[in-house]
Amino acid sequence: MAKKKSRKMRGSNTYGHGRKGRRGAGRKGGRGFAGLGKHHKSFAIKHPEFLWGNRGFTSHTPKEDITTINVGLLNENIEELVARGVAKLDGDIYEVNLGALGIKKLLGKGKVTKRLRVKVKYVSSNAQAKIEEAGGEVIHG
Repeated sequence: MAKKKSRKMRGSNTYGHGRKGRRGAGRKGGRGFAGLGKHHKSFAIKHPEFLWGNRGFTSHTPKEDITTINVGLLNENIEELVARGVAKLDGDIYEVNLGALGIKKLLGKGKVTKRLRVKVKYVSSNAQAKIEEAGGEVIHG
């Protein structure tokens, strides 16, 4: 007569080891990034930056903080800057040093209707073209 198989724990989900199973990593699908090529593949596809992120050199030197202003805003507020003594009117040309105001770059959004002579460290090509079309000039420095 053949030996009968055990029927112990047959209706149980946990086989007597509680909800948490026998601890370890078995019930979690592995530890860390285990299973990325198999059962955790969807995570690997959705979040590649966690797995195969940026490589290479990281610069730890502080980067230059560049504050900007658009030519349209400068054109609108140039008279107020003259009244405050930050800019000056030389004949029909408004002169302003943006570096003294803490602004390092001049950008090209807006219209220029007044003649401006602007001293600034960086300037976009669009901003420079608009100022020169209106009869002004840009001084780098």
